[in-house]
Amino acid sequence: MATLTVEGKQYDLDSLSVEAKANANAITFTDTKIKQLEQELMMARAARAFYVSELVKALPSEEKTPAKKTTTRKRSTTAKSAAKPAAKRSTAAKTSTRSKAAAK
Repeated sequence: MATLTVEGKQYDLDSLSVEAKANANAITFTDTKIKQLEQELMMARAARAFYVSELVKALPSEEKTPAKKTTTRKRSTTAKSAAKPAAKRSTAAKTSTRSKAAAK
């Protein structure tokens, strides 16, 4: 006699409805698929780690070619330009609130 254990209770598989058997089979299938995907994910992570280590080996060392210093310029903001994005956000928030109310 084959049994199915769900939430600590055992059930005779032969006595289950067609729907219950189908759901039990679907659970078994999805559990198998999850295990397969977890194994593929482990392999992908290992491959990624390998490629990162190979990339680090292939990059030039800092001794040979020093990194160039880059300069970044900061753009100054005026009171007007700083206020505009806030006004836009406020309008967008009002619009989304209206949309939700209209959807009800």
